Amino acid sequence: MLKTSTRNWWAFFLDYVFFGLALTFAQTGTVLPAFAATLTTSKALIGAASAIWLGAWLLPQLFAANFLTNKPKKYPYMVLGAVMGRPMFWLFALLLFTGWLAKFPGVLLVIFLFGLGWFALTDAFTAIAWFDLFGKAMSPQRRGRLVGLGQVVVGLLSIGAGWLVGQLLSNTGPPYPLNYAAIFALAGLCVFFSFLAILITVEIPEAVPVDPPAASLREFLPRFAAVWRSDPTFVRVITVQLLAGLQRLASSFYILHATQVAGINPAIVGGLAAVGSIGIAVAGLVLGQVAVQRGSHRVIQIVTWLSLAPPLLGLGVSLIRVASSLTWVYVACYFIIGMVEGSNFIGFSNYILDLAPPGGRPVYIGLANSFAGALVIAPIIGGWILDHTSYPALFIITFVAVIPAALLAMRLPPIAHKEAVEPPEPEFAA
Repeated sequence: MLKTSTRNWWAFFLDYVFFGLALTFAQTGTVLPAFAATLTTSKALIGAASAIWLGAWLLPQLFAANFLTNKPKKYPYMVLGAVMGRPMFWLFALLLFTGWLAKFPGVLLVIFLFGLGWFALTDAFTAIAWFDLFGKAMSPQRRGRLVGLGQVVVGLLSIGAGWLVGQLLSNTGPPYPLNYAAIFALAGLCVFFSFLAILITVEIPEAVPVDPPAASLREFLPRFAAVWRSDPTFVRVITVQLLAGLQRLASSFYILHATQVAGINPAIVGGLAAVGSIGIAVAGLVLGQVAVQRGSHRVIQIVTWLSLAPPLLGLGVSLIRVASSLTWVYVACYFIIGMVEGSNFIGFSNYILDLAPPGGRPVYIGLANSFAGALVIAPIIGGWILDHTSYPALFIITFVAVIPAALLAMRLPPIAHKEAVEPPEPEFAA
C-alpha cells in the first residue's frame, strides 16, 4: 500500500502530464486557431477560440472560490467538474467523424466555441479544488520539482504528439475534417487518463474558515475587496500577471502569419505545437530549479522579460519579405511562448499559493484567476487590430503593452511557504 504522500505525488504528476499532453493536441496558440480558420476568415472569431477557452476557465473561478471556501472536502467537486466537462473533446471528434456538419461551417463554429466554453467552465471548479489539494499536499519545493519534472516529461511526449498532429494535417494525412477529428479524439484520450489520475488523489485535512460562504455576490465581493486592500503584494503580483498577459494580443496569430503570409505548409501546426511544449519542458527543467533555489518571484521576473521577445521577432519577420526559410523565427516564437505559458504555474500560481494564508487558497487563487479572466478579450482585440490594421501594428502594440509588466515584476519580494493547519480534534464528553 502506497503512503499518502507517494500516492498523491503520482496522482498529481500523472494528471499534470496527461492534461498537458492533451493541451498539445488542443493547443490554444496553434491547433485551435488553425481549426477555427477552416470555419471562418474573421480574425476576431479565430481569436475567440482562445478567448472563450481562457474566459470560461478563469472568470467563473471567483464564484467557484466562493462556493468552495468553507467546504472541508474539495475532492468531490474536483471529480464532478472533470466528469461534466472532459468528454467534450470526444464529442468534437464524433461530430467531425460523421462529416456532415463540415458542410455548415457556421453551425460547426458555434458548436466548437460553445463546447470549448463548456469544457473550460466545468474545469474552473476542478481547477480551484485541484489547486487547494495540491497546495495542501506538499511544500513549494516539492511542488516546484513535480511541476518541473512534469513539464519535462510533457515536453518529451509532445515531440511525438506534435509530429503526429503534423502528419494528420499534412497532404498525406486524412482529409478534412477527419484529420481534426483524430486530433480531438487524441486530446479526449489524454484528458480521460488525466481524470483517472485525479481519482486516486487523497485530500489532506486542513482547517477551513468557520464563516459560511457568502450567499450572494453582493455579500461575497467585500471579502475579496478586503484581501485586495490588505495585501499589497497580492495587488502587485496580480498587476504583473495582467500586464504580462497582454502578450496574448498576438499569440493566436503567429501561426496564421506563418501559414497565410509566409506560405509555410500547414503541417507546421503540429511542429509548432510540439515546439511550444518543448518550451514548456525547458521552463520546467530550468525555471523549476530557479523556483526551488531562488523563489517563484524570480521565475515571474524572468518570464515577463521573455514575453517581450515573440512580438519583437514577429515585428522583425513582418517587416521583411517573408519566406519559408524564416521558419526558425516562428519556431523561436513558439518556443518562448511555451516557456512563458509553462511558467505560469511555477511562477504566478506557486507565488500566490504561498502568499495565501492557510484556508485562504481558494479565495486567493479564485480572485487571481478571475482577474486574469479580464485577459480573455486579448485575442479578440488582437484579431480586431489585425482585421483593421496590419501584422506590424499588432506586434508593436503587443510589445509596448508588455513592457510595464517586466519593469514592475522586478519589485516583487520573495514569499515564505505557509504550512497547512490541521483541524482540531473533536471533543467528546466523558
